[in-house]
Amino acid sequence: MNVKQILLILFAHRYVAALVFLLVATGGGVYTWTTPKTYQASTDLLVDARVDPIAGAVVTGSNYIATQIAILQSERVAIGVVKRLRIADTPSLVDQWKNATQGKVPLENYYANMLRRGLLAEPLRGSNVIRLTFEGGDPKFATAVVNTYAQAYLDLTIDLRVEPVRQYADWFDERLKSLRDNVEAAQAKLSSYQREHGIVGNDQRADTESQRLDALLAQLVALQGENMAISSRQKTSGGELSPDVQASPVVQGLRAELNRAENKLTEVSVSLGPNHPQRVQLEGQVAELKQQLTQEMARVSGSTGVAKTTAGLRESELRAVIAAQKERVLALKAERDQVAVLSQDVEAAKRIYDSVLQRSNQLNLEKQTDQANVSILSPAIEPTAPSKPNIPKYIAGSLLGALGAALAAAMGLELLNRKVRVVQDIMVDDVPVLGVIERRGEGYSLKERVALFKKFFTKRKLRKEIVAASRLAGLS
Repeated sequence: MNVKQILLILFAHRYVAALVFLLVATGGGVYTWTTPKTYQASTDLLVDARVDPIAGAVVTGSNYIATQIAILQSERVAIGVVKRLRIADTPSLVDQWKNATQGKVPLENYYANMLRRGLLAEPLRGSNVIRLTFEGGDPKFATAVVNTYAQAYLDLTIDLRVEPVRQYADWFDERLKSLRDNVEAAQAKLSSYQREHGIVGNDQRADTESQRLDALLAQLVALQGENMAISSRQKTSGGELSPDVQASPVVQGLRAELNRAENKLTEVSVSLGPNHPQRVQLEGQVAELKQQLTQEMARVSGSTGVAKTTAGLRESELRAVIAAQKERVLALKAERDQVAVLSQDVEAAKRIYDSVLQRSNQLNLEKQTDQANVSILSPAIEPTAPSKPNIPKYIAGSLLGALGAALAAAMGLELLNRKVRVVQDIMVDDVPVLGVIERRGEGYSLKERVALFKKFFTKRKLRKEIVAASRLAGLS
């Protein structure tokens, strides 16, 4: 269907199209003028992403903005707005609530849901700014609702931040009491143990006793070496080659005297007989010197045994002292180890207490904060003109709708009763068009137009019969 066909159809049904146009346009105008006026107030809220100076945390992102919008649109914020506006103190609004709900729904919830239906919260693209808009019939009320909504949201943001912090702070305070008791108990246990064992300050007794034990062990090693030397001397004692005998000055002196006496006896034996008194005297002197030498050698050898016995006794005593010293050192080390364990318990309890105390102090600071990370950029100002209805927009829409309705009505009538408007309407494949009767070229005069107009209304019945006959002829 081309433009010419559409224009011919509109012209053919021009009266109906005009009537539909007038009805729709009139209805649009009536709707525009009768629609209640709606005023719109808005404010912008900035969600700040700076680092919290106390908690040191920062939260941002699209999910966070969406969460804030959900909080703005929540019933809790709306109830806060209802309470701030003191709707419960307005008798007319209370009567309206009673008539609407019969008191079955709380007043705050009823009006909170009404306010939520008129509220719009949307983020500004590419920013952390949320635009809060409210529509209402009263410009003052709409402005008051928006500003109250913004303040209620700020207060709720602080409450949502502080309430869990207060709960955690209370829990940490209770925990601090038990941890403080643990520290005191561990410290008391350490002090009691030190008092019982006489440990004062940085006790170095274990180190001192260890050094003493090392000295005793060194003495034992030296004594064992001495015993080995005495044992070696004892094995060769009693003979002339014994080291003790060789080292004895008395034995050496007796040997020298014996040698002189024997030499003198030999000299005398050459000239004197065996019974000579001088020879007999010398022989007696030699025998006496030999006896003294034997006795002295026995005495010297006996001193080695005594020394061996004495050294053995000293070694036994020293071993007993070393064993006792070991026990003392082990006891002192056990005490020091126990003190170290108790000290570690005290330090561990202090570390836990200090960490909890630090967190508790931080929470106590956080629960006292009254600053939110949201700020109001521009408070709502009372609107001077309604946002709805937009009369130029509504009128333009009504006219466009009327034009569309008129066109639809004409096309609908044409579809119900098709007419031949142009040659293309009767063209059929392989069927030639024999002729076309064109409209008269010259226009109608005013008299002819009036006559045609009268004829259109006075001979309507005849026209219907002609149309019916033409239909029957077309069917045949």
